[in-house]
Amino acid sequence: MNKYRLRIWISLALLGAWAVILRLLDFPILPFVPFLKFDFSDLMVYVGMLIGGPKGLMLVAGIRDLSNYIMKGGEGGIPIGVIMSFIASVTMFLPSHFFLKSSLNKNKLVRIFLTPLSLVVMLCLVMSLMNYYIALPIYAKVMKLPIDHYLNYVIQFILPFNAIKGVLIAACQGILNKYIRPILEQKKYLYPLYEQF
Repeated sequence: MNKYRLRIWISLALLGAWAVILRLLDFPILPFVPFLKFDFSDLMVYVGMLIGGPKGLMLVAGIRDLSNYIMKGGEGGIPIGVIMSFIASVTMFLPSHFFLKSSLNKNKLVRIFLTPLSLVVMLCLVMSLMNYYIALPIYAKVMKLPIDHYLNYVIQFILPFNAIKGVLIAACQGILNKYIRPILEQKKYLYPLYEQF
């Protein structure tokens, strides 16, 4: 392993550690569903993608979620929350990967509007479907949660939570693109496919 690759892997491991710490500082953003919590660990996941591409994204998210499962365990012994967290991170940032490596990213309109919009829409869509078909049935069966109407639950709680989360993360992503990405490029840390704008 050459020095450059070693430096990248060490950086990703450190980002994973920071993501673990930030995950511990989670807080509810909707008072009527205090168990749905928000944290800023996804910002470390995004920086991981800026450095290592999709592999960096998945490595940092994986370190965070696996560590969280080891420390806290899963709901009813099942790591459904950890899996949902990992899927949410990948869902949010994979569209950004395609925009960043595409010539479309030279278009200011794409950078300012389409990239954050894709993050919010994908997060809301995928997490609503995942909760409806997988997470909520598991919670209802294993943990005996009184959830009778999955669709109502998704519309009333899951969708608003993910919409707010998506907007917050998208705003922070814009700040990272403006201030952190140029530093990564200057220090030769930026993923090579993202160097075209």
